[in-house]
Amino acid sequence: MPEINTLHLIGIIPERRSISPAVAEIISQADILAGTTRLLALFPEHQGQKLPIKTPLAPWLESLKARQDEGQKIVILTGGDPNYFGLAKRLLEVFEPGRVSVIPSPTVVQQAFAKIKVGWERTEVVSLHGRDGLTGFWSALYRASHYSGSGYLAIYTDAENTPTDIAKRLLGRGQHNWRMMVFEDLGTADEQVSSWSLFEAKLRKFSPLNLVVLECLKPPAPITIGMPESVYVHEAGLITKREVRTVTLGLLELQPYHTLWDLGAGSGSVSIEAAALLPHGAVWAVEKSPLRSEQIAANRAYFGATQVEIIEDESLAALPHLPPPDRVFIGGGGDRLGDIIRAAHEKLNPKGVIVANVLTLDALRLATTTMQDLGLELTVSQIQAARSEKLGESKYLKAFNQVWIVKGEAD
Repeated sequence: MPEINTLHLIGIIPERRSISPAVAEIISQADILAGTTRLLALFPEHQGQKLPIKTPLAPWLESLKARQDEGQKIVILTGGDPNYFGLAKRLLEVFEPGRVSVIPSPTVVQQAFAKIKVGWERTEVVSLHGRDGLTGFWSALYRASHYSGSGYLAIYTDAENTPTDIAKRLLGRGQHNWRMMVFEDLGTADEQVSSWSLFEAKLRKFSPLNLVVLECLKPPAPITIGMPESVYVHEAGLITKREVRTVTLGLLELQPYHTLWDLGAGSGSVSIEAAALLPHGAVWAVEKSPLRSEQIAANRAYFGATQVEIIEDESLAALPHLPPPDRVFIGGGGDRLGDIIRAAHEKLNPKGVIVANVLTLDALRLATTTMQDLGLELTVSQIQAARSEKLGESKYLKAFNQVWIVKGEAD
């Protein structure tokens, strides 16, 4: 039976002394040594062909696969553990797993926490390297500050998501309660470890080869479901009452990775409490009023609900630019409620849910007929809440306006 020609994907840190004799032997026998220019430079004596990584990755990997099929021995050098935000996933989409050997070394995160002598077993880790969106970053920041247990977030950066840019984004979202540690050129002669406030970090430039670790200095206010109206910044009385909010969030049936649209978000009370149910997800709060949008931003900063994105616009104008939702909550809409429901339904993910809270009979008719016309499975709940208020030496129940909660579920 012929010997299987194995490609070796080897994770190393930029120090020759970290390479074991067995791994050094594999590297020395390679016909092709591939990897970043920085890692290839560690082996000036290598006699084989050296191939720097090229983007896009897919055709470059396909060319290596053809060389493997011709019988050439190939080693790809990469940093740290290739299975940890590394090259392994992309490589195994092209190469047969049985013809690949993955040999890891310590990750940059491991090295960083060894430098500061802090356990990192419950640290949140996110990669912004080559990522287009920041949804994963904001949700990881929420988890790190609220319940991860460590209060640390480690971030793999790139040229578009530098420590400077990260500091500016955090400050722009009212997140002042973080310290930034930057680990530059770890494992090289130029290695530097530094600590900054976000205000300091936003004014500095750092080496392109870096890892950021954020430390939460003061946890934000905790979020619970059905919080009193008094904890929110809002216009007097113009906020979803806690009793209605609690039922609404229950009917939305939010799951941790869901994307929620909150249309007509007002002061953001539903968005903020939904964030606690979406530790890996995102909330898109759409509100046309500049004042109320500012109130959402203030509430987001106070509660650290960083995965809430604020869109100051009319709902119908904003929807085409939002990512497809798993859940939609509509807290307003007026005469355009039917159009908003139809536009939301067009982008709704399979098994999605739309919930609309309405006060008038006309809005109830519009919401129910529109959802039925769209083929959604309809459920209508009526909420008539009352809350105890003082009356002399006793108390009485003060009734709120009744609310109909119209729920439509997609197949």
